[in-house]
Amino acid sequence: MRPLNNTSLPVYVAYALHSLGLAISWQFVTHFIKWELDVPSEFLLTVALALPALVTMLSVNVWGALSDRINKRRPFMVLGFFSYATTFMFTSFVSSYAQYLIVVSIGAAFSSAALPMGQAYLTDRTSKKGETLGYFLMAQSAGWFFGALFSGLIYTPEMMFILYRVAALLSGGAAISSIFFVKEQPLERLKDESHTGFLALLKRRGMIILVIAAAVSALGMHSIAGLMAIMITDELGGPFAYVGYANAAATLIAVLITGYVGKIVDKRGPVQVLVVAYFSYILFAIGFAMATSPEIALILWALPIYPLSSTAAFALGARISGERERGRAMSLVNGAQNLGMVLGPLIGGFFAELMNRVQPVSWANVAFNFLALFLALGLVRRLGWRTERISQTDQHFEITEQPPASI
Repeated sequence: MRPLNNTSLPVYVAYALHSLGLAISWQFVTHFIKWELDVPSEFLLTVALALPALVTMLSVNVWGALSDRINKRRPFMVLGFFSYATTFMFTSFVSSYAQYLIVVSIGAAFSSAALPMGQAYLTDRTSKKGETLGYFLMAQSAGWFFGALFSGLIYTPEMMFILYRVAALLSGGAAISSIFFVKEQPLERLKDESHTGFLALLKRRGMIILVIAAAVSALGMHSIAGLMAIMITDELGGPFAYVGYANAAATLIAVLITGYVGKIVDKRGPVQVLVVAYFSYILFAIGFAMATSPEIALILWALPIYPLSSTAAFALGARISGERERGRAMSLVNGAQNLGMVLGPLIGGFFAELMNRVQPVSWANVAFNFLALFLALGLVRRLGWRTERISQTDQHFEITEQPPASI
């Protein structure tokens, strides 16, 4: 399947719509809980991020395995989008911290079906996995840009209830769009094909290192990301709109460059891009910890590092797996990132409460991405700088060496 055609475009549109709703709802979550639901503890604020991420981490692998077993992707996209819509709508009526935790945790068990299915659907039947995933992230980033900008301009803690309802309508639109326009494309099964479990996938050369590196890097970034709005507004004195500007700028840059990033991943190999991404995260985290004004923090947050790390990680996972196990492979990488989303906010909240400030937590991000960089260099030792190519049939796992090419 080509990266851009009549089959893939409806998927990009659906995920762009969903990402628009997601961005409207997520960037002020901790600030909303702190001031509207009256939760002063930074640790409890981050529990509100970690608990649904834990549920997602556990359930996403179930949906991936089930998708591979029944040989379908679209039903899980629809289930995930409708679950997001339902979760957002119920969240718009919560009046306490406990109610919020219950709603988002139950919702996460079902909404987690959406993301890995889009990635698995798009990387089936294509050798241009990096470029395809680059366009996928570009579509998501377009939604994140407009959602972050919109909510950043109109947000107040009281307005958040309305924003959740808008997000619900957009995710519902993504589900309806998937029902009518996304075409199911079941894969042909081989008669003697055996089922590949998660443990067998993890034993594939490079997969376990990739999963751990993705988890550790996500842990570092989410230790500070969930509290970023509090840092910019409450600690550095910036207006609410700066949070929206920061996320909007980051996603706008992602829209502009991610397609090209995907081509680089295909040409140079995902491992090289991962090394660059994790090293860039280290530099970002050092600067973020030392920022003295909200403007500096805004500029640093807008640096386009996430498109590098995300596209490369999922592309490598797609190349390590075959088509008939792609749902499980994408779920493994998603699950690893969600493990970081579970532990990162808890670690960030613990240290923020201990030090009574959010900004120094960025030094933890430096440490965790140093570890991720070390693991990525381990992938270099295992796979080489310019390897990671699945055989053209994509029926069996195979990594073949590529001859050096001029830069």
